[in-house]
Formats: sequence, C-alpha cells, structure tokens
Amino acid sequence: MTEATMDDTSAAAGEDQRSLGQRMEENLRWFGDFIFRPFLWFFKKLGISPNLITCFGIALAIGAGYFLAVGNVPLAAVLFALSGVLDLVDGYVAKQLNKVTVFGSFLDSFSDRISDAAVFLGIAVYYMRLGEGIYVGLALVLLVCSFLVSYVRAKAESMGVHGKGGLMARAPRLLAIGVGLFFNGLSPWVLRIVLIIVTVMIVETLFERFINIWKALDA
Repeated sequence: MTEATMDDTSAAAGEDQRSLGQRMEENLRWFGDFIFRPFLWFFKKLGISPNLITCFGIALAIGAGYFLAVGNVPLAAVLFALSGVLDLVDGYVAKQLNKVTVFGSFLDSFSDRISDAAVFLGIAVYYMRLGEGIYVGLALVLLVCSFLVSYVRAKAESMGVHGKGGLMARAPRLLAIGVGLFFNGLSPWVLRIVLIIVTVMIVETLFERFINIWKALDA
C-alpha cells in the first residue's frame, strides 16, 4: 500500500468517525418516517400548512415543558413524543405538497430551539422542585450546549465549512430524553442516567465540532 493510499484510507476513516452522529440522526429520521408513514400520509391528505404543523409542534413542546415543571412527567412525555412526531411531519408535508420555503426552513429551526428550551427548562424546574441541584445543573448544561451545537454548525456552514460531527445530534438526543421521560415512572433513575449520558455526549459533540471547524479554518 502506497503512502498516498494510506493517507486516503486514514482520511476516510476519520470522516466516518466524524459523521457517526450524523449517520445516527439520518437513520433515526428514516426509521421515524417509516414508522409514522400512515400518520404522515394523513396530514398530507388534510393539506394543512406545514408552517401550521410546525406551530402545533411548538405548542406541544411548550406544553411538555410546563407539565414537566409541575411534576406531571407522564403527560409531559406524551406531549413531547407528539411534538417529535410533528417535527417529522412538517418537513414531509412540505415536500409532498411542494411547499418548501425559506421561511419554512427558518421556522423549523426556530421551533427546534423553542422546543429544546421548553423541555430542558421544564426538566430543570422539575428537579429544582425535588431539591436535586445536580440534575438542575445538567438540564441547564444541556440547554446551553444544545443551542451552541446548533449555532456552531450554522456559523460554520455560513463560512463554507462542514459543521456536523459528534455523537449527539438532535434526533438521538431527543430520542434519549423521550426514553428517559417515558420510563421515569418505572424508576426515577432512568431519567437521571439519561441526563448524565446525554450531557456527556453533547459536550463531546460540541468540542468535536469546534475542533473540526478550527482545523478546517486554520488549514
């Protein structure tokens, strides 16, 4: 094997490692589309505006955050799941009805940030009421890092640099939080452990994206 071939192989391996989180997110979205296809078809037939669906999703996420804050975790879990479904539905309907717009893309990103803020703040208040400060802190770290991960990617791509990477993209992050919420009733440690794992992984994602962008811009 020549030196050039070895370099190419190493670069390809590095690229595979950097894109692991992205592949996870793409696979989860494909799986979600497959599972909820009848639901997606129903919304398509109704002809509801994709932007209106996005707004419904925002309302559900805010509702999930509220019920988390008051301690009703089961209801919050249901609303959180429905919000996630609508997050899949709006993009699907927009494509099927040929209503993909620049504002729709902006609204979708805006709704993601609102949803993240509502849920993580709800979790923070939930643990604050329980007097468990460490998990309040983890929820706030997740809130800040989720915003930073999104900002770093958007800023990098605006400068023509690949801004993806890391293990904890948004789709697997939401799936993990959803699992924590749904199974919190079995044991309060489920959500606690999920928060710890997701926090570690999102911090890793933020650092990995930052380092990749630093290398790309400093090259």
